[in-house]
Amino acid sequence: MHQKIKYLLEKHFPNQLEDRKLQNLASELDLLFRDQEQEINLLERSVDLASEALQEHNHVATENLELFEATFGSSVEAMLLVDFEKALLKYNDALATLLQIPPHFSGAISMASFLQILSIQLENPDNFLTFLRNSHENHAAFNGELLLKDGRWLQYHVKPRMRGEAMIGRLWTLSDITEQKQAERLLEEFEEELQNAHELAKMGEWSFDLDSQEILFSDNLLALLKLPKSYRRFTFVDFLELVNDDEQQVLKKQFKHCQKYGTSIQSELHFAIEGQEFYVILRGRFKVGGVHSKDAIQGVLQDISDLRTSEHLVKISSHFFQSSMQGNVLMGRHKEILDFNDVACGIFKLRAWEFADRINERLATAWTHDMSINDIWRHVIESSHWAGEVYFTSPELVDKTIWLSLEALRDSQGKVVNFIAIFNDITESKKVQEQLHHMAYFDAQTSLPNRFQFEQFLTQKLSSPLLTTQPMTLFYLDLDRFKFVNDSLGHHAGDRLLYLVGQRLVASVENATLVARQGGDEFVVLLTGVLSRQQQEQIAEHLIEQLSAVFNVFESQVYIGASVGIVNLPDDAQDMVTAMRYADISLYEAKKAGKGCFVFWQRSFLKGSTPERVQMESELREAIIQDQLMLHFQPKVEADSGRVYGLEALVRWNHPRLGLVYPDRFIGIAEESNLILELDRWVVNAVADQLSKWRKRGLPLLEVSVNVSAAHITRNGLVDLFQGLLQKHPYLGDCLEIELTETAIMADPDQATVVLNTLRRCGVKSSVDDFGSGYTSLGYLKKLNANTLKIDRSFIDGITNDHYDRDVAKAIIALAASMSMDVVAEGVETQAQWELLQSFGCKYLQGYYFAKPQAASVIERTYLQPLMAEYI
Repeated sequence: MHQKIKYLLEKHFPNQLEDRKLQNLASELDLLFRDQEQEINLLERSVDLASEALQEHNHVATENLELFEATFGSSVEAMLLVDFEKALLKYNDALATLLQIPPHFSGAISMASFLQILSIQLENPDNFLTFLRNSHENHAAFNGELLLKDGRWLQYHVKPRMRGEAMIGRLWTLSDITEQKQAERLLEEFEEELQNAHELAKMGEWSFDLDSQEILFSDNLLALLKLPKSYRRFTFVDFLELVNDDEQQVLKKQFKHCQKYGTSIQSELHFAIEGQEFYVILRGRFKVGGVHSKDAIQGVLQDISDLRTSEHLVKISSHFFQSSMQGNVLMGRHKEILDFNDVACGIFKLRAWEFADRINERLATAWTHDMSINDIWRHVIESSHWAGEVYFTSPELVDKTIWLSLEALRDSQGKVVNFIAIFNDITESKKVQEQLHHMAYFDAQTSLPNRFQFEQFLTQKLSSPLLTTQPMTLFYLDLDRFKFVNDSLGHHAGDRLLYLVGQRLVASVENATLVARQGGDEFVVLLTGVLSRQQQEQIAEHLIEQLSAVFNVFESQVYIGASVGIVNLPDDAQDMVTAMRYADISLYEAKKAGKGCFVFWQRSFLKGSTPERVQMESELREAIIQDQLMLHFQPKVEADSGRVYGLEALVRWNHPRLGLVYPDRFIGIAEESNLILELDRWVVNAVADQLSKWRKRGLPLLEVSVNVSAAHITRNGLVDLFQGLLQKHPYLGDCLEIELTETAIMADPDQATVVLNTLRRCGVKSSVDDFGSGYTSLGYLKKLNANTLKIDRSFIDGITNDHYDRDVAKAIIALAASMSMDVVAEGVETQAQWELLQSFGCKYLQGYYFAKPQAASVIERTYLQPLMAEYI
């Protein structure tokens, strides 16, 4: 019995130990006590074992941690350990070097500091930081790439660090893959260059599967031939059926020999697919397969349809040479006749059998105002080309004017081998030109010089060095009661009165330098020489007196009067624009004073008018900068159908104070202040932007014409402006047309010719605007190579009831047709005008009858979207 049990029994049951029951209890307690003692020993042993295991585990954990830290620190791979609980990041030396982390962080850095260092180096930091925020709840591993500002590429792999189901951090590994990226880029560039080479050579790849006996076309070959993807695979039998019968046997034999002996395939084929005809060269060779590929035949197919088309074009060119509406003559290097067409025979009044022998005899009589025929030939030999009007002393041709274009063709060594002579009989066009010249320079009602001739003359005189010794006096007259007479007796009486006024003015001042009609019922009289104030007053009074005397108009006696504004030149003004402005203000003052009197120009007249103009100029400068300008577009239609084919861009000013301001209020200010150059550039760029927006929306692009000022045509910046736009948007070359007024062109015709021809080579068309209101020589008009003439709206207004306007319109349309130019009639406002212009052969029309200028959104909704629906 255990001593403790014996002690307790003796203590609590003295002298009773012999009791059997008590002995049984003592035995059971002894057994129970010994069992508990054994369990305690066992538990103590377990604790000892667990303690030993824990110590061993801690030792291993310590060794593993030391191993991880040694591996983490010395790894050549950049590593970053993110601890979400501590918002702390541990990194190794490789990462510090890779991301250039400052040394004072010593391997541990806060999340904010790390992101700041990373953001500075990333090419697109916002995108990456957004990605990190969105990935916070993502417990999966992920990969990615980063581009740094210095051009390096980094690849990252991210694994989550978990504690149970909670993510406590991440382990990032990063590596520099810049060289790999560069290699991939070089491979892509090589593949792109190969693709470009194939495109330039019009080649595409194909392959032949020996097992299935199928030919497979590559995607780029399908694109080259413009075939749908359903043509990707052909059985060899189906492919043979595409080609001509005589080519089938040759091709079948070549494929058989290629498979059997490894010989190359090369065959020229002609076949048709989807209604298209192709001429191609098929090349191929046997390719032995490797471990993962089978034997096959691979090759390329080259489209040579253009070459065959070129051969066909040679035949067409020969036909064109013979059937051309121009006289064509081909000469050898010694000017011997090699070929000519029937038109040339007709121009020189020679029969075909005698042409070769006699043409040089007649050409020898050709001359120009500046050159003989020998000078012309010498110029062609030196410069390879000459073109111009020629006349003839030969009796058979003395009444003709010919436009001759001579060109010398040279071989690769620069030696002349042929001459090409092209003749156009422009005799009738010259007559039309002379008619237009008279129309342009003289007033139809009075036969006096018109406003255009007067302003040209005055501009010339004001720029003369003799002006200081030969000053001029400008009298600007306005008839006082002309409107009353015109309304009372009718337009015919009004026209007759204007003619009589013109004759009386010429007769009244016999020593006048120029008497001209300015327009409406306004006339100008210009005198040269020193005149005293008293002499000028006497002349003005005499003019008023003469115009106040009775006029016999048909069967009526008519009385009118006149008011006169007087300007001394150059004392009052030194340029034409200022002179006419001051004359107009002086005339206004005379009419305000009661009419029938004269007023000399005074500087005080400017008070009250200048501030507004200065303010408008200042506001216009701000408008260009603040984008207050906007574009409206007016449609141009086909005369035959009324269908819209193009648009004219017109600028509007959305003035914050005045509302929508039209160009007539600010273009003059822009021209005088040189703001017109900025305004032109704004309009051209705005048109390009609008066309780009329409293109992005998939809308059809119509041709848009843009008006350019005379000031801009004399500067090279216009060419630079368009070339810059075309480099950025090449498709604009098919959409843009530049419009120049006839007056702008003739301000510097040589420079206008250079600019418009340069733009034409870039693809930009040109149009001569307001044709008929000025005077353009036929020679310059031909050199301009303009695509279109626009008839000035002043001739369209009266076309249905005024024979003069009708004749002008017909003459312009005939002139344009003779020079292969299109015609647009502006200002069409009635159905009758439309029908009459259409009968004259006018191709295009523009005016309020069809549509007013409208905002881009309206044009898009009204015209472009319906057109797109038609295309679809």
